[in-house]
This record gives sequence, C-alpha cells and structure tokens, in this order.
Amino acid sequence: MRRTLAVAAALAVASPLTAAPAHAAPLRGPSARVLSPAGSPLDFAEQRLKTRLTMNVPDRLLVGERVPVTGRLERQDLDGTWGPLAGKHLDLQFNRPSSPDWNTIAAPVTDANGYYSVQVLVVENGAWTIDFADDPVNFPDDYRTYEMSYANTNVRQVTHRTSISGFNAAPEPVGLGGTLRASGTVMFTRADGTKVPAGGATVRLQFSTDGKSWKDKAAQSPMNGKFAIDVKAERDGYWRARVPDDDGYLVVPSVSNADHVDVRYRTYIHQFNASPEPVRKGAAITVKGLLYRYMPAGRPGPGAPVSLYFKAKGSSTWTGVAVVRTASNGWFSKKFKASKDGYWTAVYKGGSGYLRSNQPADYVDVR
Repeated sequence: MRRTLAVAAALAVASPLTAAPAHAAPLRGPSARVLSPAGSPLDFAEQRLKTRLTMNVPDRLLVGERVPVTGRLERQDLDGTWGPLAGKHLDLQFNRPSSPDWNTIAAPVTDANGYYSVQVLVVENGAWTIDFADDPVNFPDDYRTYEMSYANTNVRQVTHRTSISGFNAAPEPVGLGGTLRASGTVMFTRADGTKVPAGGATVRLQFSTDGKSWKDKAAQSPMNGKFAIDVKAERDGYWRARVPDDDGYLVVPSVSNADHVDVRYRTYIHQFNASPEPVRKGAAITVKGLLYRYMPAGRPGPGAPVSLYFKAKGSSTWTGVAVVRTASNGWFSKKFKASKDGYWTAVYKGGSGYLRSNQPADYVDVR
C-alpha cells in the first residue's frame, strides 16, 4: 500500500523529473487543553509541518556505472518560511518496467543543510522515486510531526556498452561479383560485467581498401543480437561491423575486428572430356578441356597449370597423373594409356588473382 501514492503520481506526471509535497491526510497528534480569550477551554490539535523533496538523476545512465542521486529535503515553518530538514532518513526506490514492485536501493540521510547524495549502480531501464516520512509505523516519532513528501522520475532509458563477437566475412577468397556474407553477434555488457546478445541496436557493415578510411555499405537490425549481411564482392579490402550511436538507440559505439577478403576472378573448365568411351585396354585415352577466366567476362585462360587426376573403379582415392598447361586459346589436352576402368577429372588450383575450379569426373570403361 505504501507505494500506491508514488506509483499514481509517477503515472500522472508528464515531465521526467518532479517534486511534490504529500497530500495524505495528516496524522493528528495528542490533544492539548488551552483557554480561549473568554476563558473557556478548547481542544487544540498539533499541526504537522509541510515538507518538500527534490531529486536529481544524471541525464546519461550507463549500465555498470555508479551515478550520484542528489537532492534536498526542506520543511515549512508555521510562519510560511522554508528551511532545511537535517539528519532525516530517506527511502530511494527503483522500479523496472516489467515489474509492478518497487525495491529500496539506498537510504540516504540529509546533512545539516538538508542535502543528500548517494551513489547507485545503473542496472537497467526503470523509474526512480525517493520519499520522506512514508512509513510512520517504523520511522522515529519525530517524523510524525512532518507531512510526507516525495520526488520521482518517469521510466528512464539507460545506455548500454556494446561489443561485436565472432565477426567474419566469407567466403575467403571470393569471386568477383559473387556474394560476400558478413556475420556476427552484437553483445551488451550488463552491470555485473557479463555479456548478453543485444536487441535493438543497428549494425552497419563497413568497407575499407586500406584498413584506415571506412565507408558504410549496408545496415541491419540484429535478431537476438545476431546479424548476417550479404553484399556484392567488388574488390579486395577490409570489412568490419560497427554499432553506431546515432540511430536513436542509447549505446556506446563499438566496432568489430577487421577481416581482409581477397576478391579473385572466377574460373571454370568447359567441355571437359575423357575419350573414347568405351576404350580398348592399352589404347590411348585423351583427356582435354577448356579453362575460362571471368574478368568479369569469360575469356580463355592461357598458360595456366591444370592438374589431371584418376580414380580407379571401386577405389576412393584420387591419384594425380599429370600437370598440363593451357595453350594460348585456353585448351589443355593429354594422352594416357588405358589400363583400367575409372574416373578422370581436371582441377585448376587457382592463383593470386583467380579462384580454384574443378570439373565433375568423367567415367571411362576400359575393355
């Protein structure tokens, strides 16, 4: 019941910080007998003094930091003047939006000038309230000579420290014009120092050719902290993810590690064939094909090494049998003596500017 008044007041106030005197019915003190001017006795009730209380909470509340909550308690004398109320215990409470309960987090005491100051740990979003003389049963007797007062805030949003875990840009290397996926998890640091997946904070994917000057390439709002952003691979360079503080969400900005991705031209082996099929044992088998390099248009790849492999029927092992170089028109060709049934394949292992490629195997029946 003692929180009903404070909660109702918090809901009714539009400004983020308010101070108000109590308006609960005064407790009446012991009666005293006095004489009227005519000499007849009158009942006189002791009057309780009004009080007022202020509270100051910092504008920026960073989770995990201790911040000062300050203010002043005053009382109004019978002649209407206001003065400090010293040496009085106050009750500072906090309420998270997901709970109806208010919990005491500190009990500051006013100094000789009525001021108080207490350091509190910022944990999460929530509302704050502080009150005086709200518990006449448990507070000292002299508190009953004062009316209750309180000050409170609306729900305050806190700022989170962020970090980015497990950032990776893949595949590495990637083909020019292909899809590059950047992924990772945005984390919030809690008041106890542990990290949890974040929600709500925007992630921006950035690119740099030199690892120094960065440009935004895409953005995404993570689901349970996780993000996966697809972009087109256009050139070699560095990629990183950044959590900014300019999208309206209260965060401390952070960046991931930088991941360098090598962009290479794609390659493909066309018209691969091992023939004739079937072939007589001891006769010649010709293995040939055409290597194309995409730069970005497809063109024959001259002077490139192509590795040829054979796997006998019933075996699981590929054996390298030759390395041949493509001609000026991109073609390669090699003859072998047919000895057993099996599969033939060709592999271009790539280079500094080209991706690896291989050809599905071609089966040859040797009779």
